[in-house]
Amino acid sequence: MKKLLLILFSLAVISELAAQNSDYTDISALLENRIWNVQLPKGKQYAMEMEFRDAGWKKTFLYDEKKTEIFYSYSLCGDTIKVFESRKKYIIQELTDSTLVFQYLPDSLTIGVGPLKCVTDNSIEGQRKNEERLDSIWRKEDIWNKGVAKITGEPVKDLSAIEPPRWAGWNYDLTKYYVSQMKYPEELLKKNIAGYSVVMFSIDTLGLPRSVNILTTKHKDFDKEVIRLTKELPHCLPCRDKNGKRMECLFTVYVPFLPQHYRDRVRKDSIWKEEQKHCFVEWESPSRFRDGNPVAIQDYIEERLVYDPKLLGNKEQVRGFYNAKINSYGEVSEVNVFRSCGIQEWDAQVMDIIKGMPRWTPAISFYGKNKYMESQWTMNVFFRKTKGKLIAHTFEKNLETGVPVCFLNERGDTIVPYGKYKFCQINRVKNLVFAYENKQDARIVCLDSQGKELYYIFQYDNGPDKIREGLFRIMDKNGLIGFADSLGNVVLKPQFKFAFPFENGKAKITFSGKSKSSPDSKDEKHYWDSPDWYYIDTNGKILNE
Repeated sequence: MKKLLLILFSLAVISELAAQNSDYTDISALLENRIWNVQLPKGKQYAMEMEFRDAGWKKTFLYDEKKTEIFYSYSLCGDTIKVFESRKKYIIQELTDSTLVFQYLPDSLTIGVGPLKCVTDNSIEGQRKNEERLDSIWRKEDIWNKGVAKITGEPVKDLSAIEPPRWAGWNYDLTKYYVSQMKYPEELLKKNIAGYSVVMFSIDTLGLPRSVNILTTKHKDFDKEVIRLTKELPHCLPCRDKNGKRMECLFTVYVPFLPQHYRDRVRKDSIWKEEQKHCFVEWESPSRFRDGNPVAIQDYIEERLVYDPKLLGNKEQVRGFYNAKINSYGEVSEVNVFRSCGIQEWDAQVMDIIKGMPRWTPAISFYGKNKYMESQWTMNVFFRKTKGKLIAHTFEKNLETGVPVCFLNERGDTIVPYGKYKFCQINRVKNLVFAYENKQDARIVCLDSQGKELYYIFQYDNGPDKIREGLFRIMDKNGLIGFADSLGNVVLKPQFKFAFPFENGKAKITFSGKSKSSPDSKDEKHYWDSPDWYYIDTNGKILNE
């Protein structure tokens, strides 16, 4: 059977060496999937690198440094190398696993007459390097679009518009799955034959592979192994569109077959399996919500809870326990009450919140091929008369206005990291926190018990606005003014250009105007100038005055 052979020449001039040195200069070459050392007679002009490959067209250059492009394709025919374009043949004098010698007479390149001897490194380390170089070449030559594509075959231009399929343990790099799980074809392993296959398959809405196709390959036995592994793929988290709806897609993977790397992997696997006989570790990871912090689950529920604390009576707090089943796709599939908080309406509300949670990262079993699993979570939820307030801490000597702080909850968990805000000594609201931004021209921010920014506080007399008639002024990011009550609830959303405090049930406001510097104040004092001023009541209704 004929094997196709390509030779790629690139420019170089090999200078003459001293007479006492060897009569040959060594250069690197790639032939028949191996790295060779090519010995060239000195004192002549030759190519620095020669690459012999399987079929195709390659650029070559003349040795005269003019970089004249020419194209050659070669084939290995018995004891000769045949050049298709010139119809010339070069006699092979020797070809074994470790040595190639041939009479090289290319008239068009005029690089001298004489046999070239090529030797290869058959050591284990030499084979590893050879395989790594082959893999690098093959990856560059691969023309297929790897990864996810539309079910129609069209490439996905913007990956941020979808959620690509994701496998347990392998994430988005499925090549690692094939390399770690493959069984090398026995006859090809004995002969040290390397190669690769490129496989494309569809993924249904359950995350399972369908319609397996081999796009290109180096050997049919590689195909059989790739197809077997593809059919045995555990389900992935399926592809989803921008709205989170599951969708079918295509997925393409490059699978390298490198014999020495395979032997290395088998050896490591056997050592690992022996170690596991003496190890009692569960090789599993639990399901995770958002960043994996269990507090995030409670925070998510508490942020959405709405209840009347008066129903607690003389109790300061009650607690309920709730079970949730997370399926192998990260979805909440079942919720029930493990221990009631005592008020059925509140239990029902918690269960509805848990059922509506965003997808989790499902639990993973790392045995065998790695797979997603179902898992159970028990969550406890507190119902309090007053929600816990954040507590400021600093590394400075004294906790005073302007020093960097972090904020902890009542359990001691860090809710707001150190240095994001600076301490504000005055706080107008019992269960919320006021803090300065940690930057120039800092505004005062109002934070809830989860560290979420609610709004900015209007600054008056170098501090937060005072409460007048149960209300104080707040601002949005654009500087518009509104009002909140003494519990921090927004009463009138920010909408006014300027607004004075409430007095006798009404406040003076405007929707337009400018802040101007007072005369003779050297820009230290300012006043609000507007052509249209109005009075409003606490409901925001404009009064006829």
